[in-house]
Amino acid sequence: MTGVGMTDLQFKSYLRQLLRTLETAVSKESREEVIAEISRLMKDLEDDLKG
Repeated sequence: MTGVGMTDLQFKSYLRQLLRTLETAVSKESREEVIAEISRLMKDLEDDLKG
């Protein structure tokens, strides 16, 4: 059984989304806002792994 992969363009787009989310987290003013943004990113990544 073969899995479905990403094209290079899709992977680059995915990385851009990750970077954008991290840039947003860095721009937050309070530690709590940074943690909340990173927690959202972690949840999204976990959801992606589950399929």
